[in-house]
Amino acid sequence: MAKKDGKYEVGFGKPPESTQFQKGVTGNPKGRPKGSKSISGILTKMGRERVKVAINGKTRSITKLEAVFMQLSNKAASGDIRAIRELLAAHRIFPEPTEAVESDVGSNDRDDAVLKGIVERMRSAKDVAKQTKTEKKK
Repeated sequence: MAKKDGKYEVGFGKPPESTQFQKGVTGNPKGRPKGSKSISGILTKMGRERVKVAINGKTRSITKLEAVFMQLSNKAASGDIRAIRELLAAHRIFPEPTEAVESDVGSNDRDDAVLKGIVERMRSAKDVAKQTKTEKKK
């Protein structure tokens, strides 16, 4: 920075004042252009595009990502070692979702007891409110 006498020593780690960033001026005036997309966004969009594929003599419309994994799976099934490695790596990265344990939609005894207790407290609160109203009227 400038010394009190107006002289500034230029050297290692002390660039000339004319080349330093100016206060209030951004180093990237245009910034990121609007609508620029990330690589993951582009891959996601391209993977969701649909293509027509002949499967067992019938034409089906599937996503490109499905088509990629279908080809990879077919190559792996035919014995291609690289395809097998890639398929197993993908399976490790994206494991099969665990099945949710089916919960009993009906209530059990404990739930019934809790609900009965709540209902009894609500009824007793109503009864108390009625009694206080009738006592106030007298």
